[in-house]
Amino acid sequence: MDHKLRVLVRLDVDPSSAVLEVTGCLTADSWGTLAPLIRKTTALVGGQRITVDLTSAQHIEGSALSSLRDSAAGRDFELRIQSPEFLPECPSLAPSGRGGMQP
Repeated sequence: MDHKLRVLVRLDVDPSSAVLEVTGCLTADSWGTLAPLIRKTTALVGGQRITVDLTSAQHIEGSALSSLRDSAAGRDFELRIQSPEFLPECPSLAPSGRGGMQP
């Protein structure tokens, strides 16, 4: 499966915060591509508050989420990471038939 990272940047009317909405796949290979997006967005909002919203992501690898959380430490702005309680698995790993649902 081709794991594509899809990110939508939402800027608030209040120019001190923004949300990066991830709807693609956050993997060990793709998480690092968020760093430049976070930096650019931080410049747009004056370095205040950035939220990375992973609640609608198609697929999240635990190692990628850990790396993203580790990278948030020591920043000179507030970086919030919202993630689902249970990380969604890669759709290509789901059992075949009935949309991956177990009987």
